[in-house]
Amino acid sequence: MARCSGCNHENPSGLSRCERCQTPLPSASSEEATRVSQAPAGDLQFHRGQVVNSRYTVLDLIGRGGMGCIYKVHDNVLGEDVALKTLLPQFLRDKMVVERFFNEARIARKLAHPNIVRVHDIGSAGKGVFISMEYVQGDSLRGIIEKLPPGRRLPIAEVLRVVDELCVALEYAHQYTIHRDIKPENIMIDRQQRIKLMDFGISKLMDNTRMTGASVVMGTPYYMSPEQLRNSRDVDARADIYSVGVVLYEVLTGNMPTGVPRPASQMLKEIPPAMDGIVAKCVDPDPEKRFQNASELRAALQPVIKMVGAGKDLDKTRIARGRKMDRGPLMSRGALGWALVLLIVAGMIGASAFLLRQWRAPSGDGAAAGPALAGRAGELLRDMETARSRVEPLTKGSPMMRELFEMGERSRTAALAARQQGLEGPSVAGPAEEALGHYLAMALARDDMVYVPGGAVTVDGVPTQLPGFLMDATEVTMGQYAKFCDEVENGWRVPAEVRDAMQAYPDYPMTYVSFFDAQAFSVFAGKSLPTRAQWALAAHGGKDVSDMYPWGGEWVSGACNCQTQKLAPVKSHDKDKTARGIYDLAGNVSEWTASPLDASKAGQQPDFGDVMLVCGGNYAATPSPLRAAQERVFEARSHELGFRCVIGVDTSPAGVAEALRRLP
Repeated sequence: MARCSGCNHENPSGLSRCERCQTPLPSASSEEATRVSQAPAGDLQFHRGQVVNSRYTVLDLIGRGGMGCIYKVHDNVLGEDVALKTLLPQFLRDKMVVERFFNEARIARKLAHPNIVRVHDIGSAGKGVFISMEYVQGDSLRGIIEKLPPGRRLPIAEVLRVVDELCVALEYAHQYTIHRDIKPENIMIDRQQRIKLMDFGISKLMDNTRMTGASVVMGTPYYMSPEQLRNSRDVDARADIYSVGVVLYEVLTGNMPTGVPRPASQMLKEIPPAMDGIVAKCVDPDPEKRFQNASELRAALQPVIKMVGAGKDLDKTRIARGRKMDRGPLMSRGALGWALVLLIVAGMIGASAFLLRQWRAPSGDGAAAGPALAGRAGELLRDMETARSRVEPLTKGSPMMRELFEMGERSRTAALAARQQGLEGPSVAGPAEEALGHYLAMALARDDMVYVPGGAVTVDGVPTQLPGFLMDATEVTMGQYAKFCDEVENGWRVPAEVRDAMQAYPDYPMTYVSFFDAQAFSVFAGKSLPTRAQWALAAHGGKDVSDMYPWGGEWVSGACNCQTQKLAPVKSHDKDKTARGIYDLAGNVSEWTASPLDASKAGQQPDFGDVMLVCGGNYAATPSPLRAAQERVFEARSHELGFRCVIGVDTSPAGVAEALRRLP
């Protein structure tokens, strides 16, 4: 084993770089590896009792993320406790990360307000850098709501007070800058119950256009406005208003306003109906229809604050308002057009996690699904026949369509035979659902995708039953990604490392993409990133999960693009292909998945420093079994890291209707 000097991760022997953060390992022969491995401990992190720059006495480590640490220290010059925010050494080589780090200090030093965390100074110690800032004794809004018992929410009066103070902070801050990353994690609440807005690290000063290019998206997608997702540079204060609306809805209801969100007052009786219009106006996709500044939003909140403070009967208020208001969705469906396109980015991982929860087997043998599936036998048979009649004309097209139809026919025959024999429940529903899945896959199929029927797979000892899905037969190529960069509105960042290669080698897998780059491509293509469980089910191709590689249980030299130290075109290795026809899972490039390392964060967009799971071997790595997973900070971009996409096949009545709607 080799311990990484950057993130302390234990790596398997033989690797030249850390599989989590890509820092050169001590065993590497490169000069870069020697510099990192021989760096003294004081250059990598502070320890309790250490005096930094003859000024700060380190008292405690109070937080550590994937990219940095926060220490509580005593400032011997100011005579008070402050916080030191540091950047881990392996990220000092990334100019964008360092610029973002120092940008926080440069911007926040211009701000002096009781509702904004003060920044005192920028400094360096050895090879490290830090920002000294106000030490807030309290907790973040995220920490507070996560500590509530299940089903509990913050009192409405408390929510209104927090948002009112947040508006006060933004009224001041917007004179100088736009925050662009407002979320519960960046809203601190001190022991006097006063809010403190922090982390202006990706802010844009009103007069500064140097930090972001037009195609670089910065922020947290769940909370980002449509215009910020399109172009992070070209936003104004109304983008922050949108984020405040998302935070407000989340804290009120415990849910994100994805899809077609229900009005908050319909979800909890304690919420005044007057809040519905305020939230809807905040998150309107059209900036012109939102509150134009924090002062307007604050003014709209005042009548509700007074009503709640006076203890009025909110149920009566609800009844009176209910006679006058439309009880439909939070926004009109017309206005939701843009919102749905953008919120699908935030919802894509959540949808995968939801499917995973719905299909998770409660017992080790996967015997699960029985009662629920059995109760749908009649419905599945009807939907099977409907779907079959609609997709049968497609068999005149590609061989893939004919193969899907034939596989569906085999399952259909089994379902009808079981019914004719008087069998019931799973004996009928199981094959009927399999047939339906194949027919729906025909309706949803794209060029060069492979259908993976639903089935059981075990990941980290947890048996899981998954529904079927379509998966790209190959990794996304440079040619496909170049087309995406050109066609997406306002363009997309082209990695400098492969800018020329994207034109010269269109059939090679795309690399140097972050998690969000991969996710943006997948949404643009109408797909999503696979979960780790989906990737594992596809990798084993319906065979026994004891098989370590697509071709069997033993390593075969040359069977895949592994340890060659160079990329190869997709589909270059015929043996690196599953029984169903999915290529390059054992080699070429490793692949992003939608699954976070911390399973408790499934369904959430990753935040600064979060770690995602990566599957598959690559051209620079030693051989590893298909069931193994690696770890990467979600912002990582690497020469051996790419991705492929999936499309879920939903056999529920709504899923059937949606799939068949796509047919002519």
